[in-house]
Amino acid sequence: MLNKAKIIVAEDENIIAKDISKTLTRLGYEVLATARTGEAVISKTRELNPDLVLMDIVLYGTMTGIEAAEKIMNSFHIPVIYLTALADNETLQRAKITEPFGYVLKPFDERTLHSSIEMALYKHKINFQLKERTKELEEERNKSDLLLRNIFPKEIVAELKEKGYVKPREYSMISILFTDFQNFTYLTSEMPPHELVNELNEMFKNFDAIIEHYGLEKLKTMGDAYMVASGIPKECPEHAERIVKAALEMQEYLNKRNQISKNKWEMRAGIHSGSVVAGVVGKRKYTYEVWGKTVNLAGIMERQGQPGKINITGVTLQLVKDNFDFEYNGNIDVAGNGNIEMYFVTAKQTKQVEVTNNL
Repeated sequence: MLNKAKIIVAEDENIIAKDISKTLTRLGYEVLATARTGEAVISKTRELNPDLVLMDIVLYGTMTGIEAAEKIMNSFHIPVIYLTALADNETLQRAKITEPFGYVLKPFDERTLHSSIEMALYKHKINFQLKERTKELEEERNKSDLLLRNIFPKEIVAELKEKGYVKPREYSMISILFTDFQNFTYLTSEMPPHELVNELNEMFKNFDAIIEHYGLEKLKTMGDAYMVASGIPKECPEHAERIVKAALEMQEYLNKRNQISKNKWEMRAGIHSGSVVAGVVGKRKYTYEVWGKTVNLAGIMERQGQPGKINITGVTLQLVKDNFDFEYNGNIDVAGNGNIEMYFVTAKQTKQVEVTNNL
């Protein structure tokens, strides 16, 4: 043996313990200690950390070898082989319940003892490797689940894991928010790349916290553009109120940040409410997408807006008019949609909107 397995012998008779120890040494093992009581073998196992314990079922004192073995295997995860003269069925059944790694009857021969020890050590090694691999796989699965939850809504993750695909769904009324930053191209040309990434990361992290608070769903970022939906994948009647409130808080956050930051970011925001179709697309790189006129009109509202203001359509206005103040922003003719009225939200809501996190 290149590496001697370390063994503790639990035997209430000193003469037998010495004989077993000599046999084990002859077979190439290292006997760390012997013990006569259950308490002693548990203590020595804790102290010496053996590779295996040879356990007599009958020990000196009140604790049996079966009780000591159960404690050792559960607490220290060390294999135990019973080595005993007791062979009645009741004792065997009690011993089997503890799931030992072997059972050798006295008087024993060296070949049987040696093969039992080697088999127990091998079985324990394989079990340990399986547990470690299972642990690694569980950690990888948790990482994958966390990544999926960061990409998709939890309802979509559950459907993907259950079915392997997501069935497209039509929503009759939701709200979409688009934002971007004024003079972004100029700022990017004047700012070092790492500084630009840090700035966007800081602002988008704060945006993420705001939309999470209101139970909204972040769909994507595209450069400086930020896209949010309210009312998907879990529908809610106050989707428009929530998304307007979130947009106002995003503007408020930027206003406060601009007071202390050397880089001044001015955000345009556009919102429209209507029907969409939502689903997961892609084969290797999945994305959760929404389609429809509602998406296009929300983007147009953002482009027709002004820095520091929330530009909404007349449709969204009808959904939130009792909770906000507004300023008319004119009309725009949109191909396929006719004449669209636009309004700036000029004040925060006056009536409290109950918010519950849908994520």
